[in-house]
Amino acid sequence: MYSSTDVANNVLSRAFAEKISVSPMKLQKILYFVASEYQKTTKARLFEEPFSTWAYGPVLYSVFNEFRAFSKEKISRYARNAKNQTLIVDESEDVALRDALDRIWNATQSMGAKELSELTHAEDSAWDKAFQADKETLQPEDILLDETYKQPLGL
Repeated sequence: MYSSTDVANNVLSRAFAEKISVSPMKLQKILYFVASEYQKTTKARLFEEPFSTWAYGPVLYSVFNEFRAFSKEKISRYARNAKNQTLIVDESEDVALRDALDRIWNATQSMGAKELSELTHAEDSAWDKAFQADKETLQPEDILLDETYKQPLGL
């Protein structure tokens, strides 16, 4: 399992290299889709931290906390840890992570945060199941089984 802010930096690395705007909400949704795809491939959770069931979809609190100052604006820096270091996961050491990041980035990079948020709200999505059951967090088994975003993203 990885630190959610480290994997967020992998997404931001792609965004900065391609000069594509990523807001905190867009980043959260991309991370959710990456986590779901990674879990489908490896049968292992990507993050130890659970996704919280927030109004606009799944949220990793550490990522929210790191980028909250950007609000709805474009994120312009990497996440930093407690030692003020910027860490990024070496994708050459985890091909499944690299593949999930590439697939989701290619499918979502041109989409807006609200559009991605709506995808996470689909009926029977992991977010929908948690929301309907009034659960604070999404269940890993529901994330694994969530197929609701695949067709709209062309996966």
